[in-house]
Amino acid sequence: MTIQTTNLDFAETKRRAKGMTLEALLYSANDAAEAAIMAEALERAGCPVSKSGGYYRDEASVYRAEIARRRAL
Repeated sequence: MTIQTTNLDFAETKRRAKGMTLEALLYSANDAAEAAIMAEALERAGCPVSKSGGYYRDEASVYRAEIARRRAL
């Protein structure tokens, strides 16, 4: 059984990240990284997922980029 996975909307995620507090960004980046680990474990076990580990890794990378951008200011 194949399930269509969701792709990250980078533009929307970047827009959302710009409006988040630093605390929210740090939490969200960590949360997305943890979700990636769990999604990948489910995928390896053969369970269908609608958002793959890659989706959450991409999401975490957008949040980390925004954190880095702010720290560079």
